[in-house]
Amino acid sequence: MQKISKISSLVSVAATALITAPFLGSPAWGAPCVSAPVATYTASGFSCNVDGFTFSNIVVNTTVSGTGIVTLGNFTPVNPAPNEFGLLLNYTALATNAAATADITWSYNVTGVPFINDAYLELVGNTTGGGQAQVSEVLSNGVILSLNAAGVTTAVFPPISSVHVTKDQIDFVVGAGTSTTSALTNAFSAAPGPIAGAGLPGLLAACVGLLGLGRRRRRAQMQIA
Repeated sequence: MQKISKISSLVSVAATALITAPFLGSPAWGAPCVSAPVATYTASGFSCNVDGFTFSNIVVNTTVSGTGIVTLGNFTPVNPAPNEFGLLLNYTALATNAAATADITWSYNVTGVPFINDAYLELVGNTTGGGQAQVSEVLSNGVILSLNAAGVTTAVFPPISSVHVTKDQIDFVVGAGTSTTSALTNAFSAAPGPIAGAGLPGLLAACVGLLGLGRRRRRAQMQIA
């Protein structure tokens, strides 16, 4: 009976592991992201979440030359496409001649629950003449996204639990013209992880096997007695 009791205990432990394993590596979520000034999001220790994606260590810097202008606005949580969740940076960047540039860098960490498997990048702006509005984005897993004009691009990659993102958006003019941008969006999709997808059937099979072993041993002991 003691052996059967031990086997039942093992089954109980395995079931507990089944329930808790997907959450062991999950980060503590911050409060839900809300529309707030950039200064709020870049404050030391700040973090927030958008539908399971936690954003932290947010840094925004601006650089201008000539008559270039950058005015920061706020961050807003967004769902720009199906299953894409992230943040929208509102601002005004303007370059009006060949001597002017307006540049914004934005970096942060993002953690997905359970995993992240794509990135969504969107730039909103307008150009005239030789005006240029560009953005490049580098993820710590080696993925790079870029736009040479206002628009949208995405990149799909193997599931990863967290990633550091650095992006640079610049407005400048070649010859005569203007370039202005006003919104930069980054969003992500969630993917099921290997623990939830592959580990569940294996762990269930192990639990069933342990129960069967316990029953067989009990029957054998009764026959001997």
